[in-house]
Amino acid sequence: MKKIILITVTIILSLSAIAQHENLGRPGRPPMHDRGRPTTMPPLDEKRRAKIEMFKVQFITEKLDLTKSEAELFWPVYNEAKKNIDELVKTKSADEIQFEENVLAIKKKLKTELMPILKSDERVNQALKIDREFLKAIRVEMMRRKGFRS
Repeated sequence: MKKIILITVTIILSLSAIAQHENLGRPGRPPMHDRGRPTTMPPLDEKRRAKIEMFKVQFITEKLDLTKSEAELFWPVYNEAKKNIDELVKTKSADEIQFEENVLAIKKKLKTELMPILKSDERVNQALKIDREFLKAIRVEMMRRKGFRS
């Protein structure tokens, strides 16, 4: 009986010691709480921002399969809506419901303005979802560059 108790206590202590390991069993990796943006990485400068914006234009144009005439009409409407949403985010009030309603109103207006340009509900809905897809693509690329598997 003493041996069973001793073995049980040993196993419990071993498991709790393993569970306290901050690097999650992967040597050389930072602890979970330190996985934010590295402090040595400089903030985004204009050159990087322009490069990301160029990638975004290319990504959206390819995903929506925009023709040249569609793109000429699409981008001013899209950029105006993004500018309105960005201004809304900067002046965000404490009322979360009102904020969400304002964003929704901007997206509804964008949908009505895009309908004559893209000519189908499917393409308009895809255009409304495209920001999330772009952010996901950026996130995947960042993880790939950092060496994480997705």
